[in-house]
Amino acid sequence: MRYGGRLNRIEFTALIDQRANRIRASAAALPLYGMAGWTGPCRIGSWAWDDDRLVHAGLTFGDPASGGWVEVVTTAGPPLPLLIDMRVAAVMPQPPEDRKTYERNLRAASTPAPHRVGITVDGIPKPFQRWPDQQVLPARKGWLAVLDEVPGLLLRVSDLAPAEIRLARVGDLEPHLVGTRAQLLAGYDADPSV
Repeated sequence: MRYGGRLNRIEFTALIDQRANRIRASAAALPLYGMAGWTGPCRIGSWAWDDDRLVHAGLTFGDPASGGWVEVVTTAGPPLPLLIDMRVAAVMPQPPEDRKTYERNLRAASTPAPHRVGITVDGIPKPFQRWPDQQVLPARKGWLAVLDEVPGLLLRVSDLAPAEIRLARVGDLEPHLVGTRAQLLAGYDADPSV
């Protein structure tokens, strides 16, 4: 058993492949959505399981370092609890020292959306609730939006307007898995602590 240090490249690659296999095995549990007609970089986003039940699955499109970026997260239930968790984490990356601070941040994160926007999903305009000027990535602002249905959709967007977002069902996860694997291995290979 390894207690510290860095995994070698073979061990690191095995972990990537193990996660990719878990994603493949559970992908049919939720309808996955992405940017219609997208030809740029794409990766796996946030995925979470409760025991072995997939509770949300995200796909990312674009590169936050060089332009527009979108994460489309499908939730098994309503998306608002996940959105609130994201908003709380953005203003409070570590647990607060006191309960009042946490409650104040939770109330702020639970405020209703100030805007409604229409975003096309499978060719049909759908009403999304939109929160502008949000922390969507470390040191990156953008906007959040939810389609409050079951299953629900949550969008994290940077440098794209709502009118530029058109969503469609994604049937093939392999480009996302390949993009994620390439990014993780490039980061591993570029790490100067080798």
